Amino acid sequence: MRTPAIRPGTTCMLLAAAIMALAVGLRLRHAAASMVFDEMASLYFASQPWRHLWGWWMVRETNPPLFYSLLKVWTTVLPIGHWWLRALPLAIGCAQLVLFGVFVRRRLGWLPALLGLLLFALSWSDIYQATYLRGYGCARLAVMVSFIGLVEALEAGARRAAVRGWAMYSGGAVIAIFCHTTMVLWPVIATVVVLAEAVVWRGIAWRRIAALFAANAVAMVLSGWVLIMAVAQLRSGRAANIAWLESLGWSDFWATCNLQLLTGGVASAVLMAVLVVIGAWRGRQVRLVRLAAGVALVTLPVFKATDAIHPIISDFTLHWAFSFTALVASAALLPALSADHAAQGWWRRATGAVVRGAGPAVLAAVLILGLIDLLTVVYISVPQDWRQTVRTVAAHPGAALLASHEAEGVVIEQACRVEFGAPRCPFPLVVLTDPRTTDNWAFGGYRGQLVAPAGVRAALGQARVAYAFSRYYYTPLQHVGLDPGDWPEVFWDDGELIGPIPVAAFDPPAPGEPPRVPDPDAEYTGAPDDSGDYTKLH
Repeated sequence: MRTPAIRPGTTCMLLAAAIMALAVGLRLRHAAASMVFDEMASLYFASQPWRHLWGWWMVRETNPPLFYSLLKVWTTVLPIGHWWLRALPLAIGCAQLVLFGVFVRRRLGWLPALLGLLLFALSWSDIYQATYLRGYGCARLAVMVSFIGLVEALEAGARRAAVRGWAMYSGGAVIAIFCHTTMVLWPVIATVVVLAEAVVWRGIAWRRIAALFAANAVAMVLSGWVLIMAVAQLRSGRAANIAWLESLGWSDFWATCNLQLLTGGVASAVLMAVLVVIGAWRGRQVRLVRLAAGVALVTLPVFKATDAIHPIISDFTLHWAFSFTALVASAALLPALSADHAAQGWWRRATGAVVRGAGPAVLAAVLILGLIDLLTVVYISVPQDWRQTVRTVAAHPGAALLASHEAEGVVIEQACRVEFGAPRCPFPLVVLTDPRTTDNWAFGGYRGQLVAPAGVRAALGQARVAYAFSRYYYTPLQHVGLDPGDWPEVFWDDGELIGPIPVAAFDPPAPGEPPRVPDPDAEYTGAPDDSGDYTKLH
């Protein structure tokens, strides 16, 4: 008997294991890079006492405390080190892949599951977020749990199964909201999709619609802490933490959709888009696929409209919906077009044969194009390299590090915790005062004393040379009237390390020299020629 190219059982399990190994390998490859500003901020929040994390103190932070609490427990049990910290989001990301694969395998079959897993494995955004020390991965996993519960509740025949499904839906939604505030939109999106399904396909009883609204009410009540804090932040001006966010124009919006909802890149993203269209058509008779397609479609206008009112879209906040675009794309390899067609034995055998024959080719194409994009395109710029920053200064005898704004001081202290295992840096750290209220989450968190720009030279003390770190509007050299271009610079996408700078450069101007003109509004915008010749991840 001729053996099919891909068959259920050992072969598919081995293929799934190989895809998981590829996914982990690509994520570990990326995880070797230094943690960035927001990740160091996560470590700072995780160091706070419980009364701060779950009290009014958190009005300073726009992200809810659940992930920080999980990280707090993690760092209590395990050492604080780069790879130990990376292991937490990586474990969450792997759990998401396993849950997705098992669910799609159970509902759609092996070929769709393998395709969906492969798309996840090669997704630029997922590779980045799978080791990113923030709550996005936790929110994505919770939404997946919530969606699975929703599907099971809508299709449950027994009351007990329906109750379990609604509990999963509500519980997953609450966890997602406590991981990231934008997830308050998830129940809204899910409800719109279910109502559309009920109206168009007439396959959902209205008592289940009533149960959905009840489950939403439960989720909102249980998420009350997050909602109250969000309102307080908006009214008190604490939302200055995300003042850098701007409402996206259509060009930027579609660009971030390509990054977060497709695989990113060029060829692989085009192929995934084609698979999404094919999957939506082939799976149009399958409620699971219709619901997933509905979530993906409704997410776009809901987030875009909300972003127009109050900016919420960054290159992280849409990737939770990749689970749904990947699920719809995986339906391109469904063995039959519909349940009616499946009932016709000859048609099912014919379409099944076609899909089994095309399946390996589709998987190979996704793999090849995905790897080409990943290995030949510089896909993620390095925001900052705090490891190189603190290690460069520490390796230079008699060197000090100069920064501006209390948030920079807090982040540098956390970087020293990660790299040197100590709460303080092994070199003098001079942090300038800054009148800006951005990043006000850090106010009161810096262990040292903030220095006015006029007192920089005295604060450097016996240091022989200084390095300066600049990012955003936190540009310490410009704040004291110096030009960073006068000394060596290492550029990153959102930061630069300047130096070594002789300490004498901070002395008052000699007689006859032109006066220095501080520029408190100077902003770091990347490499001077904007050529992109700064350090990037490959």
